[in-house]
Amino acid sequence: MRVLHCTDFHANDRWFRWLIGESRKYDLTCLSGDLLDLNAYRSTEGQLERVMVHLQAIETPLAICSGNHDSVAGGDARFQHAQWLQELRRENLWIDGDSFELNGVRFRCLAWQGTLPKAAQDEVWIIHSPPDRTPTGIARGGAGFGDSMFGELCRAGMGPRIAVSGHVHEPQAWRAKVGRTWSLNPLGPENNGAERPSYIVIDLEAGVAVLNRAAGANDSIKLS
Repeated sequence: MRVLHCTDFHANDRWFRWLIGESRKYDLTCLSGDLLDLNAYRSTEGQLERVMVHLQAIETPLAICSGNHDSVAGGDARFQHAQWLQELRRENLWIDGDSFELNGVRFRCLAWQGTLPKAAQDEVWIIHSPPDRTPTGIARGGAGFGDSMFGELCRAGMGPRIAVSGHVHEPQAWRAKVGRTWSLNPLGPENNGAERPSYIVIDLEAGVAVLNRAAGANDSIKLS
């Protein structure tokens, strides 16, 4: 089973158009948050509608979790707690709070700042923020943006087998093992302004993850 992991598109139409075609090559596509770019400095007018059209054009199995840029308090109820994701529901599409099995593998979509459940040892989590105090959750400048509760869970040996995340732009590393959990985050400096995003392909049968950089050499890791 081959899984495509992308994250933090921030309403980048070019990247979504790339994803529509690229997703056809995989058994499952995982988007780990910040599909939108909701903030005080960028207009939200038309943004949600464009992203919805892109996501609805993806016909293959798709798992999505919300990120901090996917919801905003007050105003439009669709933006509160990323309620707009509910409008995407179709067969073989999973969002915040969903747990599902595909090809014998258990997956779980975690909402931004939601309650963390008890993880099964062989689960794959789609969660926006990586564990804290890890190279995937610490930026190159040294600032930490990882999730502390998730970090505690992983360090206690109770995290999932694999967690695909984003949130931390330019992390110190794209992969790290915390307890029994492999944390994967494809974001890098080459993402800014690139024709396509950096992304990770996970071959669950072979137990291998490959980082496909938007620019530069690829890298791989054995998930043992």
